[in-house]
Amino acid sequence: MDKLGLRKLGGVIAALVLAASSAEAADTVLGLAAIDLQSSFFVRMKEAGDVAAKDYGVKTTWQSADGSLEKQVGIIENFINQKVGVILVDPLDKNALIPVLKKAEVAGIAVVTMGNKVEAGDNYSTLYPDYQNMSLVAKALGTMLGGEGEVALLVGSRGNFVSDTREKAFVDTMAKEFPKIKVVGIEPTVWDSSKATDAVQTWLTTYPELKGIGCISDSLCLAANAVSEGMGRKLLYGGYDGDEEMHPLLEAGTMVVDVLTGAYRVGYWNIAVAARLAKGEKMAHDLYMPTYFVTSDATAKALADKGVKFDYITPAKASVEVKNYTAQLGPTLPTSAMTVGK
Repeated sequence: MDKLGLRKLGGVIAALVLAASSAEAADTVLGLAAIDLQSSFFVRMKEAGDVAAKDYGVKTTWQSADGSLEKQVGIIENFINQKVGVILVDPLDKNALIPVLKKAEVAGIAVVTMGNKVEAGDNYSTLYPDYQNMSLVAKALGTMLGGEGEVALLVGSRGNFVSDTREKAFVDTMAKEFPKIKVVGIEPTVWDSSKATDAVQTWLTTYPELKGIGCISDSLCLAANAVSEGMGRKLLYGGYDGDEEMHPLLEAGTMVVDVLTGAYRVGYWNIAVAARLAKGEKMAHDLYMPTYFVTSDATAKALADKGVKFDYITPAKASVEVKNYTAQLGPTLPTSAMTVGK
């Protein structure tokens, strides 16, 4: 065979390899066991996750546990039986899921525990610098309250790594930095806005001197603000997620500071990580997403005048960054782009 023939043959072989690789990617299914698919955070997470699946050439199946640990275990067991490529789960209880996650490992299925550090064997954990971030949220809130008064905290569910870490950071910081501030209530909501609404109604009736509320997720703060406004009470808030609905509250100074992980960014990032694992890329088992503090220039200045300074972006800038996920985490980027230092 002459050189031209060899080149043509090489081209045919390369095309066949590429076609086989594309077909394999298209057949790769990522199974995701979500806490729920109703709250705004999880809806947006899925929306961007579907974009990531298209970008990376994989298929996804999203299942909602509806806040039930038993249902979440059942979903994971079904994924194991279906032999999906990778299982992603946002654990309702990081310890209770260990047995079923070990089953997945025995079955040869990679597991990504989203937003959770779960010691289940060889699983991967997609994490955030939660303790440091929520400590600053508490410090900013306590500072803007003048270091005195009563506050409360809306959390997710006990046993969830993210919720537990953010709760501990908030409580620790208030106790250490603001001895004259009392945390009068901590309410698990399972990320359900209606449960947050009920809790805040009770708090506002029981604690007439309540001045502020911390939230481990923005949807809870949004519900809390609706209740307090309806009852004619003005409170200050500090939260986590960076949802755009919070921007008016940030600009008004009602919300002191928010942490931008971004539901869209979280959804895209997790699917991107799972798709890369399914294709055989090597990654650290603990992966960390970069985050941003979001506040208004006016609030940042007020805090700086009181000695609390930190790097931040404005709500306008956050609106750009929250949907810039393909540029930040897309398939053309190296594997190293999937994580930052702890």
